[in-house]
Order: sequence, then C-alpha cells, then structure tokens
Amino acid sequence: MTFHWQWLFASLIGFSVTVASAPLSDKPLSMNASAHTAVNAFKPIPDSTISHHQQGYFTDIANKRALVCYVATLNDCLQLLPMHLRQQTVFSRAAIRHAIGYKSAMVLSARDNAIAGVIVLNPSKDIAEQSGSIGLTTYQLPLKQQAQLTLWHELGHLYNIDLQQTLLPSSLSEYQHEWLADIYLLWRIAHHYPQLDLAWQQFHRRNLALINDSANLSHWSAPQLQIALAHYNIEQLQQFVRYEEFIAAVYPLMPLWSERDMAEFSSLIQRTFGAGVVQPLPGYMFWRQPKLVEVLSPTLEALMGKDNAQLWLQQQFRAVK
Repeated sequence: MTFHWQWLFASLIGFSVTVASAPLSDKPLSMNASAHTAVNAFKPIPDSTISHHQQGYFTDIANKRALVCYVATLNDCLQLLPMHLRQQTVFSRAAIRHAIGYKSAMVLSARDNAIAGVIVLNPSKDIAEQSGSIGLTTYQLPLKQQAQLTLWHELGHLYNIDLQQTLLPSSLSEYQHEWLADIYLLWRIAHHYPQLDLAWQQFHRRNLALINDSANLSHWSAPQLQIALAHYNIEQLQQFVRYEEFIAAVYPLMPLWSERDMAEFSSLIQRTFGAGVVQPLPGYMFWRQPKLVEVLSPTLEALMGKDNAQLWLQQQFRAVK
C-alpha cells in the first residue's frame, strides 16, 4: 500500500515471514563499499534470536541512513530520529502501530536529506514456512534466513524510492515497488552469500504465495527474479559493486505490465488454483498461459518433481504440449 502524504510507503509483505535474526552488523555494509569489501563479504547470517528490547539501529541507504526498529521497543527507537521527523504524525508510535497491524514488517519513507526512512519489524508475526495447495495436496516451503531477506527487501524499498527520478521512473505502481525491492534483495544475496540458493527460495516463495492466494499477485516478483537470474550468474552479479549499476542494467529487461495485464494474470491464477475449482479449462486466458507456465514451472518441479509437474501443467494449460 502506498500512502501519498509525507512520502509514506508502507510495504505489505503479503504473507508473514520470519523476522528473527540479528542485524547485519554494528556497522552495516555501505552501498558505496569497495569491490573487495562487497564481493568478498560472504558471511552467511544465521537465524538467531534477537532481543526484542533492542532499541534500534541505523543502516546505510546510498548516501542516507535508515532507522530499523522493532515493534516492542518502537517508542524508544523513534527517539533516535531527528526532532523534525519525530514531530510528523506518520512517524508517531500510534500511527505506525496502527499501520503495521498484522504485518511482519513495513517501511516508512522520509523526505529528508539524511534519513531515508524507518523500517519496522514485527517478530510476533513470524512464520517459518510458506505453504500453498495444488489440488488436494498442500506443499510447504521452509524459509531459511528469512529474517535477513525481509530486512533486505525493506531496505530495497527505500533504496529504490531514493532512485526515483534518476535511474527509476518518478511514478511506480505498488507492484513495481515490490518486485524492485526483491531485485535489490537479489543483489544483496549475491554480495553476501557464495551461491544464489536464497534468491531461488525467494522466487519459489513468491510463486507459492500466489498459488495459495491470488491476492498475493501484488508481491509476485517471480517473473522479474527469473529474468535477472537467467541473465546473470553470481559472478556477474558480484561485478555490480554498487546497486545503482545493477538496477541501471537490469531494469530495461523487465516487463512493464498494465493494470489490465495484471488483472488477466489474477483471473487465470484464480481459475487455476482457486478454491472450488473442480474442472480444468485448458483454453482459459490462453494468451497469458505461456508466461505463467514459464514462471511457475521451476517451482512446481521443485515441489512435485519434473515428470509430475509436466503432467499437471499439460492437464491445466493448452499452452503446454
């Protein structure tokens, strides 16, 4: 959900995720770090319990900083903001607690020369896996390092907002904000881990969430992640020392779907996976089927096995031979 007053951007994760690991470090990695620092920072961050009494901390967003807070200590954390931001209603404890509701995380963007915004984490809404039902079978995807991925996704929101009107368009839809945040997440994974397993986890997570509920279409970054992962291996991703370099290269590769395009994908998803669907209609929305099949196939194969996934797809979609 995007609120247009005070440049407030509240990120709806769409489905709960684990938020249970420690911050990146006491001195977060700068986005302008050297190639040696960024590329060789392969230090997987374990899922470890943090104290919910932690006051909060700042981390870098390009040439600005973001304040990371936890709901349990929100009032103390917000005191770290400059006075002129604390006086704004959108950064009040009451407004933030109302806005976060049952979400596991949210981000508030600030119009300020030094502070990019505030990220609020809500560990009480954590889950450790994403599930989705296909026919009579429910599949679960364990979420590893999800606390770290959630934080990076939220940082991505602020980073991309900061790049609007320069490397990114001045106006972005909620859907564009969400997949761009996951593109930033992909870049961070490549600079902190020696493989892209967690990027594929995010890809499968977004697909499975969509299968579970078509309302998660607003967070369906799997098409964009698939394009990026097809174009760049981890060594190539590591060559983009600064995120600005990466987004300048990858953004032109991405599809720009209209509201009608998204509505058609939503209708096809509901007809394929929605509750109460008892009979396949292989010709339904046939012009959207090839892309949906292309994006869902890796996840279905991971869940069902290659042969079973292919058989199921052939039964559901005319586009699959």
